[in-house]
Amino acid sequence: MNTNHDEPRWLLYPLWIIQSFLCVPIALLLNFIILIIVTMLVGDYIYVKGIPRITEDYLFMYIFIPMVSLLTGTFQSSLLRRYLPRMRGWVLATAGGWLIGVLLVLLLGWMNWRDGYQDLDQAFLLLGVAIGVTQWLLLRRQLSHAGWWIAATILGWGLLALLTGETLNQFGVLALGLIPASATAVALALLMKQADLNR
Repeated sequence: MNTNHDEPRWLLYPLWIIQSFLCVPIALLLNFIILIIVTMLVGDYIYVKGIPRITEDYLFMYIFIPMVSLLTGTFQSSLLRRYLPRMRGWVLATAGGWLIGVLLVLLLGWMNWRDGYQDLDQAFLLLGVAIGVTQWLLLRRQLSHAGWWIAATILGWGLLALLTGETLNQFGVLALGLIPASATAVALALLMKQADLNR
């Protein structure tokens, strides 16, 4: 529960939301640039199991998800390190949570239980659980009652699922960085305040 009390903390929470929100358009821009390069190298179509697929459409998620998870983890880590020690693992925890969440969604599809690509509610909730748990593994060492982080992350991703509905339009893509970040910013503020009271 070592926190840095020398710096004003109020700025942490709006920056947390703004930076997390900006990760999505930055990741989309980088994704667009990478896909242009890949398309120039391999062509407009790639063959997957003998079936032609549009290169940009097929590779989009394979590039976007790692990009947005690494950017989010990096930006959030840069903020947390000012107030909590030993936060360098945050980038890997965040990216790992995204990866585990996506694998859980895919696993349910492979087992023919549900189609994660079609059921965004399920996909967002699984992402919320996975990201919340992997980030909690770091927070629990430094903040008491850090289990609330998991609940806040699930709540943020659950609200995203409610607001986006069954399709992920432009609003939904932008909300991807805003709604979960807002929920976790509130949780972070409460956890940091509790840490101050426990000192």
